Formats: sequence, C-alpha cells, structure tokens
Amino acid sequence: MTCWIIEDEPPALRRLTKLLAEARPNLSIAFSTDSIASCVRALKSMPHPDVIFSDIHLADGLAFSIWEEKRCNCPIIFTTAYDQYGIRAFRVNSIDYLLKPIETTELERALAKLEDRSRPNLNQDWSQLAALIQQGQPTYRERFLAQKGQEWLPIRVDDLRQIYSSDGLTFALTSAGQRLLLDDILDRIEEEIDPKNWFRINRAQIIHIDAVRKIQPYFNHRIVLELSPKGELENVVSRQRVKECKAWMGR
Repeated sequence: MTCWIIEDEPPALRRLTKLLAEARPNLSIAFSTDSIASCVRALKSMPHPDVIFSDIHLADGLAFSIWEEKRCNCPIIFTTAYDQYGIRAFRVNSIDYLLKPIETTELERALAKLEDRSRPNLNQDWSQLAALIQQGQPTYRERFLAQKGQEWLPIRVDDLRQIYSSDGLTFALTSAGQRLLLDDILDRIEEEIDPKNWFRINRAQIIHIDAVRKIQPYFNHRIVLELSPKGELENVVSRQRVKECKAWMGR
C-alpha cells in the first residue's frame, strides 16, 4: 500500500510519518509535499496512491483547491488543527477527518476503515465524520512546570513569549522577560503547543506570535525578528523556514 502526505508543518509531518511507520510498517510513503502547486503537478504526472493524508491549511492556500484543479479518486484522510472544514471534506473522497495532534488510536481507526472499505465503493460514513467534527478543536498544552531557583512553579503557556534551548537546557521567556527552566526537550514541546500561536524559527528557538514586533532582512536570504522581550538569542529565522514563517505571521 502506498500513501502521499500533504503537510506544511515539519513537526506534524515528522509525527505522522512516525505514527504510520509504527502502525503500518508496510505502508510506503511514495510522495510528500508542503504545497498545493507541487501536489497538483504530482497528481498529473505520478501514479496515484492508495490513500492521501492531507492537511487543510497550507502555505499557499487551502488543500481543497487541489481537488478542484485535479480530480483524484483515491481516498483522502484529512489531518488538521481546524474542525470547521468538515462539510467541505465531505465533497471530496474523504474517509476520515483527524484533528491534530493526531492520536495513535484515531489513526489506527482511520487505517482500519481504509482497509475495510472496498476501493470502488466511495460511500461516506457520514455519522462518524459528523461525530468527529463535533468533537471541537484539538487540545494543546496549557501549562508547563518551570523551575525558578529551587522551586518548581506552574506557568501558563499563554504567558510565555519564547521557548529555546541553550547549553543543553530548555528555557522559557515570559512576557515580562523572566527566564525559567523547563524540564522537557524542544522537539516534544513543539508538538504540544498550538501552531497557530507558536513557530519554530530555527533549531534552538520557538517564538510566540505576540512577541514579534518587526521583521528585517538578514544575510544569506534569512530574516531576523525584533522580539519583545528580546531574550538572549539572535532571533534569526533559518533560510529554509523563512517562507513558512512569513505565512504563519500573516494568518
């Protein structure tokens, strides 16, 4: 069995790839992309897969425009942080609608549904899809346990403006400029916080949208952000994340 993945958030792509490898080792990821344009080109030039896993919000628009431009008869499993697009998902070959962060049990259920259905039969399970939509928005982490001196204190995620790694440790910077130590790693934190509000600008730094004050050009096709509070790092967006970062700030 082959699949394609349409996903513009690297953490979400890594998580889905890992979950699929664990759930179905024989499932081959034949193609992945982060844009509408490249997916349309692939649909026109490549053999279609057995299933497509597709995010809805992409950097260059909504994924529904893919199916409007190029018809595809293979089943689609939508993976998204938003629940308001369920009705539009019904209009394409959607067999499931998974809300991020994707849970193993939900992915397993979707894969079982894919395997149980007859390929020529594209009848939708309307009741189950409707129930999924009614579940509401996904739940992201609301607080961390942070160390201040010898004490550990609960701190709300909404009160933070940066999360970064330095000298092998993970720190958080509050809106008041206070630095706190977190007992977790940056990769796991990135998967647990709301991507609407947070973005990883480089390997060592995740920032909150409310911290951004100004964008300035930087050498080697990068950009540097003026943040408040500034923190101790340079706030440089790595070159491969510049386009995605600008799209995130413009949402």
